[in-house]
Amino acid sequence: MTDQGFEILEHTADLRIKAWGKTKEELFKNALRGMAYVQKEEARIKKQEARITKKIQVKSTDMTALLIDFLSEVLTQSQIDRVVFFDANFKAFSDTPSADSGQVELEAEIEGIKVDKFDEDIKAVTYHEAEVKQNPEGVYETKIVFDI
Repeated sequence: MTDQGFEILEHTADLRIKAWGKTKEELFKNALRGMAYVQKEEARIKKQEARITKKIQVKSTDMTALLIDFLSEVLTQSQIDRVVFFDANFKAFSDTPSADSGQVELEAEIEGIKVDKFDEDIKAVTYHEAEVKQNPEGVYETKIVFDI
C-alpha cells in the first residue's frame, strides 16, 4: 500500500486500482484521486493552477453502488468539461439508507483542473470486482476496474 490512498493494479485489458481510507469519505476521495491519476498523471502536480469546481449529487442502493455512481458522475463531468477532478468536499454523506427513499446518498463539490487531453481516456467505471468493505484493521477498501 502507498501513502496516497490508492495503487494501480495489473489487469489484462482494462485498468484496475485499489483504493482505501480510514473512513468511507476518505475511501471515496482516494478512489477519485486514483481515477484522476489515471486520467492525467500530472494533475496532482498542477493543483496550484486555477481550479474548477462543480457540485454533484448522487443517490444509490448501497455503498458500493454509491462509489461507482459517484466516480461515474465525476467521469461524465470530466468528459463534458475536459477537466480532471482530483478532490471532493462532501457537503452531505449518508451511508445508511434514508427512510423515505431507501437509498444512500452524497452531495459534493468536486475540484479539478482543465486539461488539453487525457493521458488515458476512461470510457466507464465498472462494478466488476467493486465491493466496499472494511478490512480487519478497520480500513475501508475496494478495487475498481475502469473500461479504457
